[in-house]
Amino acid sequence: MDTPILLARVQAGVDRYGEPTFEDRESPLPPARFAPGGVSEPVEPGRAPVVTEPTLYWRNEWPNVPSNARIRVRGTVYEVIGDPAEWRGDSLGGLVVQLRSVKEGASGG
Repeated sequence: MDTPILLARVQAGVDRYGEPTFEDRESPLPPARFAPGGVSEPVEPGRAPVVTEPTLYWRNEWPNVPSNARIRVRGTVYEVIGDPAEWRGDSLGGLVVQLRSVKEGASGG
């Protein structure tokens, strides 16, 4: 089981021009099952992105995961895709969270 870290962007203060500055506040989430999911490399002119879409599963737990959250798992920061899905049953339930990471690169051709 992996221990995901919820990253919340919070205002940390203001800069010398009076503009807000931000930082990530880290909060550990309960241990979850991590399914690596698929990897794709969309063809785009001038770009070579690598898109990874894993899933987190919590069995019989429903941690508060906002739909606009970022989560770090296994050293990679992912964005939450859409609303987390809850399922509830008589003997089984939990929360499922779809994630996405896009790593950019320059195309060589």
